[in-house]
Amino acid sequence: MTLRPRALTGLLLAAAWFVSAPEHLSPFHGRAAAQEPFDEGDAPVQAGDAMQGDANGDDAPATGRRAATKKARRPRASTPTAKSARKPSTSPSAKTATAAKAKDQDKKSAGLSFAQDIAPILVANCVGCHREGQPGLNRGKLDLTTFENLMKGTTANKKVVLPGKPAESHMVLRIKGQEEPRMPQGGNNNGLAEDVIARIEGWVKAGATLDAGLDPKALIASYAASLDDVERSKLAKLSPKDRAAKIEAVGLERWKKANPKLKPEITPSDHFVLFSNMPKDRAASTLKAVEAQYGNLRRLLGPGPTEWVEKVSLYVFDDRKDYVEFVRTVQQGEVDSEEAGRGDLRTSEPYVVVADPHDAAGKDEPAARRRTTRRRGEDRDASGAGAKRSLVGLLTQHMAESAVLADGKSPRWLAAGVGLYLASQTERRADFYRTLRQTALEKYQQGWSTKTNEVLGDGNGVSPDEFLAISFGLVECLTSPQYREQFPALTKSLRQGGDKLDEVLKDAYGVTREEFFNATGEWVAAAYGNDQ
Repeated sequence: MTLRPRALTGLLLAAAWFVSAPEHLSPFHGRAAAQEPFDEGDAPVQAGDAMQGDANGDDAPATGRRAATKKARRPRASTPTAKSARKPSTSPSAKTATAAKAKDQDKKSAGLSFAQDIAPILVANCVGCHREGQPGLNRGKLDLTTFENLMKGTTANKKVVLPGKPAESHMVLRIKGQEEPRMPQGGNNNGLAEDVIARIEGWVKAGATLDAGLDPKALIASYAASLDDVERSKLAKLSPKDRAAKIEAVGLERWKKANPKLKPEITPSDHFVLFSNMPKDRAASTLKAVEAQYGNLRRLLGPGPTEWVEKVSLYVFDDRKDYVEFVRTVQQGEVDSEEAGRGDLRTSEPYVVVADPHDAAGKDEPAARRRTTRRRGEDRDASGAGAKRSLVGLLTQHMAESAVLADGKSPRWLAAGVGLYLASQTERRADFYRTLRQTALEKYQQGWSTKTNEVLGDGNGVSPDEFLAISFGLVECLTSPQYREQFPALTKSLRQGGDKLDEVLKDAYGVTREEFFNATGEWVAAAYGNDQ
């Protein structure tokens, strides 16, 4: 059976959002609990309505006779009194600085995106209460689930956002504490951070517009950037020097959690920052090799999965105990006895961490053994009976696997297969890959379709060794000269709709699932059978 290339299709899904996130990722000073912005009977008045002041009229606009009286009582200009003489005057330089600051703020406001800059704030702090069945809508009469409802205002048609007029927009006044009750409510009601308030105020001042192409009737949560996206957006605006300083600071903090007594050497390259205690020449050669594999990954998958805002930190621990402690303290996880590496490219300051197998350090590399347990969604250790791994191989595997997992809906089998395939290019003589191929061939002889179908699902019906072997076999087949041309198209379709395998296979290759099994199984039998 020959696979036939066809045109790709697929919808690019909107960014996911998180209502709760690690404290250090959140751009908010406070987090709302049960917000009640506009209590029934306390709905905002229409902008332009007269706001009632106190008995002396100090807080209200002067109108009618009172305005005339106040104007009549206003004294003519005269010689400053001692009191007025003490009042500080604003110097021309101070006025210029203030004007420049205001102009700079206007420029920033003009570049604000609702989806990137405003929607995440509303999703994390307001939407949870201002929706059906919650106090913000039941009593406050304000639905914030869609942009259309936000701009419509309360159910009594009282506007809360007036484009271009933040000083008259009740949403702005409430979050600034200039109207009661202050929003968002909950906790100690400290409200939002000043920079967050300034962002909302600037967006209103710039016209309170929705990004082009977005549906105002769609749920705000469907296109709001996640907090991770917001954090990456902030990082993208930093200068290279400031970004490097932040990566180094976070890297040292993580390293200290694993071993506070050991100070690492820091070695940067174009796409990575290496934290280790290796000799300088070995650190340099390791980075050079991983950079080469980064280029191979980019050619294999296309630019999407490798468009990193930040350099990826590589942590290499000489002592396995430090690796275990890193996983416990940084990831709050546990490792099994044979795990050799992990990665997380979804987080800010993304990283890969491995235990050094000492392949080039003059020490004996421990023989790897089979893994017996694995938790769903966890990075796999490429261990196998009699396998010997290299440091570059481990770093390449977990770098590539983590990059695939961090990209859209990419399935685990694709991530595992790509990681192992690229690693195999750096350590071609390792016995481990011979073991993988042998296991894949055995699965073909026992019934390739059944086992492969399990792997393409959630993988729970196969052993860890079978999962690795079949994933590796599939990717090695699909990157062979016969099928390589369509592989980037397949990976793109999978990351856009990894849960719709039949549609992906039809779009990418023009085959059914069964035809796909037959073609890949025949390739495994021919390619791996000749190795025996």
